[in-house]
Amino acid sequence: MKDNKIAIGIVGCGNIAETYLEQITNYNNVHLVGLTDIVSERAQELAATYNCAVYPDLGTMVADEKIDLVVNLTIHHVHAEIIEQILQAGKHVYTEKPLAMNYKDAKRLVDLAEKKNLRLSSAPITYMGEAQQTAAQKIASGILGKIRLVYAEINHDRIETWHPNPIPFFDVGVLWDVGIYALTVCTALMGSVKRVTGYGKVIVPTRRTLGGESFKVTTPDFILALIELQNGGLLRLTCNFYANDSKQDHAIEIHGDGGMLYLGSAHDYSAPLEFFELGGEPLLIPPIREPYDGTEYARGLEDLAEAILKNKPHRASGDHAAHIIEIMEAIDTSIATKQTVDVHSNFIQPEMMDWVF
Repeated sequence: MKDNKIAIGIVGCGNIAETYLEQITNYNNVHLVGLTDIVSERAQELAATYNCAVYPDLGTMVADEKIDLVVNLTIHHVHAEIIEQILQAGKHVYTEKPLAMNYKDAKRLVDLAEKKNLRLSSAPITYMGEAQQTAAQKIASGILGKIRLVYAEINHDRIETWHPNPIPFFDVGVLWDVGIYALTVCTALMGSVKRVTGYGKVIVPTRRTLGGESFKVTTPDFILALIELQNGGLLRLTCNFYANDSKQDHAIEIHGDGGMLYLGSAHDYSAPLEFFELGGEPLLIPPIREPYDGTEYARGLEDLAEAILKNKPHRASGDHAAHIIEIMEAIDTSIATKQTVDVHSNFIQPEMMDWVF
């Protein structure tokens, strides 16, 4: 640490890296030291723009004593391997989602971080957004009464029609790529999950890239999950890589005995928030403060850096991220076995942001 800032390195310089780099330039508690990527040209191009070093590989980066924390922006399937290497080198970790591709690996990483007294924090962190935190405040106020039913929608359209490289997203599947946002927001707001029942189907088995290349889809591009929460509520999650004109879009409806709270998006910080009192008219709820326009993906990194500097808990905990991995793995198992699957892990819900109070 230098000048009361956390010195960071970033591994992985794909599409999301530039978004992170743009956002962290506005933070006062982090200092970018350098980048690394298996395609060195990508790291060099970004390093020239953001005036930082380029490391030849991750091993060299984590061996640098100047680095306090490494941000992992690599592809899904190598997350566990990359995070373990960073932790073993004695560095804190902030990682893009998912933490790992199975619960066994996720739990092992959480345990390793605890053993080495290091911080492990994972996206998605969109419950830290202004709209989402306003929803958290309203839930905490008791405006809904007992929450019994939640509808969460992720209609992520036909991404092959706009994304230059859609195949990896179809390989990992809609649940692990974008369903994870709704799951993380809902559990952050309402607590842990008890059991799940899942259904999945490939609804468009053959797709075509923007370049005209035909490819097969084998991982379900439609997921429906009935999720029982520990608090007794029932969550219905629907996500797909098909619908692009749905009125539900990426919305979450939270129904309680006192009415319904409508959150327009699981990831857009400026999403609309409405309260429908039982039998009453909709009431638009203004955000607690002026919202970020869109999604500030690096906000969790800023929160983690502040927590390290002030020696307090960070909000996006490894336990929460691992719980989400177990939920998604349970949904996949339920789809494969056609049986309800129990979820055994737990976590402490994140505190609301300081600016809520």
